[in-house]
Formats: sequence, C-alpha cells, structure tokens
Amino acid sequence: MTGEQFMFVQAIDAFKRANGKSFPTWTDVLEVIRRLGYRKTMPSELQLGSKVEDWTERANSPTGLDQAEDAA
Repeated sequence: MTGEQFMFVQAIDAFKRANGKSFPTWTDVLEVIRRLGYRKTMPSELQLGSKVEDWTERANSPTGLDQAEDAA
C-alpha cells in the first residue's frame, strides 16, 4: 500500500468513527477526499458521456464544505 492509499484508508476510517457510519456514502467519500486537500485541477481522463460536464478549479480552491470557509 502506498503512503497515499494508507492516508486515504485512515481518513475514511476516521470519518466513519467520527460520524458513526459503517458504510460512508459516495458523497461522504468525496468530502473526505476534498478535506485531504484534493482538488480537480486537471481535465478528466475518463469518458463519462454527455450527461457530465467536466471542469477544473484552482489548487487552492476552498473545499465548499464549510460555510465559514466559503465566507473567508
């Protein structure tokens, strides 16, 4: 397991303990990923079809998860 994978597994485990969840939703997983510092800074390498619009954001973009953070 790489360091990145280990950190992700630990972050998911911490999220589950803090929120009393055995099975986080995909929305929860995305929250953990963004709180780890990941941002969508590159175009997608996946072909997701015409139903999904691709975008990018600045590396220092806020997570969009906390109202206080968004106001700053």
